Amino acid sequence: MRVLFVTRPLVGHYYPMRPLMGALADAGDEVALATGEPLASAAAHDGIVVHRVGLANDDPAVVHNRSILQRLPPAELRRFAFSDWFVLTEMPPRVRDLEAVIDRCDPDLIIHETAEFAAPLVASVHGIPYATHAYGPLLRRDAALSAGTAAAPFWREWHLEPHPYAGLYRHLYLDICPPSLQTADIADIDAVQQVGPPSDQVQGPPPPWLGDLTRQPIVYVTLGTVFNRDHRVFSTVLEGLQQHAVNVVVTVGPNNDPASLGVQPPNVRVHRFIEQDQLLPLCSMAVVHGGAGTTFGALSWGVPLVVVPQSADQFFNAEQVAAAGAGIALMPDDQNADSVHEAARALLHDDTFRNAARRVQHEFAAMPRPAEVRDTLQDLAERRRQD
Repeated sequence: MRVLFVTRPLVGHYYPMRPLMGALADAGDEVALATGEPLASAAAHDGIVVHRVGLANDDPAVVHNRSILQRLPPAELRRFAFSDWFVLTEMPPRVRDLEAVIDRCDPDLIIHETAEFAAPLVASVHGIPYATHAYGPLLRRDAALSAGTAAAPFWREWHLEPHPYAGLYRHLYLDICPPSLQTADIADIDAVQQVGPPSDQVQGPPPPWLGDLTRQPIVYVTLGTVFNRDHRVFSTVLEGLQQHAVNVVVTVGPNNDPASLGVQPPNVRVHRFIEQDQLLPLCSMAVVHGGAGTTFGALSWGVPLVVVPQSADQFFNAEQVAAAGAGIALMPDDQNADSVHEAARALLHDDTFRNAARRVQHEFAAMPRPAEVRDTLQDLAERRRQD
């Protein structure tokens, strides 16, 4: 089976797909990824066959849209992101490039992530079955409808009937979200296949210095790899944690300098990056931005969260975590040292949050492993041969 994965050029949209890519490759399937830079180079470094398509993440149009997104109130984020940015800006150049990729590699199946809208159109043009791969909870209906409205002219241009959600979920939805964090709208999707994390999530031995921290609780702090440039947020979080008897591990992202946070006390360690599956099993709590990869990663280890969302889908993810009882959401107007201090105190001393996070952890453990999903994908790919 030849499987082409398609994603926007963001690490946060690639990591949720990577376990399934690995499982299919291990089963002998031909796996390739179509994306832009910098993800294209990162995936190629991982040994994946890569086709470079669409705009790079540093393209001026993308940078401009990202700057607009950071200034918008949460209520307007989804419409702008899923219509103006992901469809009107990014979709046309990716459609053009994907056409050439399809001609070269002739995939049996295409798997695209929820914010990527070129793949459903190109797959429909060529009669190729495709699956929509989640990177978090199900996309809010208003965002999907915004994408559908924006994408409709492109579908008509290719003599196809427009899809209300721009092609999302038409053949299969690969759902990585545990039930406690999922929305009720999941019941409206016709074909859903859950995909849990791999059985063995730990990637190699932890760095030696981690063992020195276990004498008191460990708190992980991260703002991800995209909306992580406001060092005032890091400073606020660290100030809020400083009176707790904890060790703190901060990752500022590969594009930031750890020294930019200034001199820290001995119980605070600042790094650009650490494999979170090496660190999270040792953590008592985490303070995160609400990106789906980090949020799901922490909860898959039963780690309760203080969520300090900065942009994009992070606000929605924060709400879902709070609703599940697995953490506390601090929206931007509530993000100060005192609120962080009180939230950390609650998570460190109230077992209610830890118990809820462990409930979510058990839900993750009950979901099918990536290798168990192959038969479903094989059946989907067979549709093309039967046609």
